[in-house]
Amino acid sequence: MARIAQNIERYNEAYRLAWKHISERQKREYPNVAMLLHDAIRRQLKEGAVEPLFIAAESLKNIEKLSNQIDSDEEPPVPAADRNNRLRSSLRFAAWPVGSKAKKKRDYIK
Repeated sequence: MARIAQNIERYNEAYRLAWKHISERQKREYPNVAMLLHDAIRRQLKEGAVEPLFIAAESLKNIEKLSNQIDSDEEPPVPAADRNNRLRSSLRFAAWPVGSKAKKKRDYIK
């Protein structure tokens, strides 16, 4: 029972610390930022983190990655339309029988 109370205190403290460092712009642009913060803190607590300051810092890093606010070497996310087109074409390729010739584009349009 004491462990649950300690986790609640850690959660509240980490949330309060992290919330102060989320800009108003981020709060406007990402209305689900509170849920992202909640999930990140809960994940940290489940992994056994005990220091609210470190939990808050790690949660903010996760939110920044999710909302593309930090620069990194990662490629930017692919727009859904482009991703769907690439997925569709790769599935067509995977569905071809072995030894068959490639179908022409007009065969796909229905």
